[in-house]
Amino acid sequence: MGIVQILPEIYMTKDHSNSFIVDFKDYYVLIDAGMDKKAKEILELLERLGKKPKAILITHGHLDHTNGLAKIKEKYPDLIVASSKEDINSVEGTDIIFPKGFKGFFFKIMMPLMGYKGVKVDEILEDSKTFENFEIIETSGHTKGSLSFLLKIGGKTALFCGDLILNEKNKLSLASDEFNFDKNKIIESLKKISEIKFDYLLSGHGEAIKENVNEKIKEFLSKIT
Repeated sequence: MGIVQILPEIYMTKDHSNSFIVDFKDYYVLIDAGMDKKAKEILELLERLGKKPKAILITHGHLDHTNGLAKIKEKYPDLIVASSKEDINSVEGTDIIFPKGFKGFFFKIMMPLMGYKGVKVDEILEDSKTFENFEIIETSGHTKGSLSFLLKIGGKTALFCGDLILNEKNKLSLASDEFNFDKNKIIESLKKISEIKFDYLLSGHGEAIKENVNEKIKEFLSKIT
């Protein structure tokens, strides 16, 4: 497991997808659960850090961000699970969001082997509202209910953007088309976050961006529009 401490209060666990642990002194808030293997690593890290998580915020309902949720909830049954209304069925396992085309067909076949267990969502996160000091920002496009979370902590501002925009090999990109709900919505959401000032962009895949964040997003936008 790769663990990166972005700020004294923010840990990122890296694997196929990124998850985050945010330290609020008396408790933690998690962002995304990853796959089953990632959940085990998150639990090991929480054990080492020594405090219980209070809530987990889900950026979107894709399996690589939710599959480990049941294992974390099993360990911490009082954990508050929070997601958008639009992606709640995927998180709870009643209507999984699959990729388009052949990959979606493949995922559906593999589902019984993955042993996905849906978890009840306790809190619905809404645009412009706050939850545990996070400002909720609707950033639809990757999935219908994709969310980003803006947090001011330790004198810095971080945006957790899920898979709205990726930073793999230090190059901004979008997820593959088969994984995206609506590219036009993605562009609208990117324009939305490009107008918000923040110091760190923390994506669901790849490295954290810590310098010239807004400039890099606007430059990327100009290339894809």
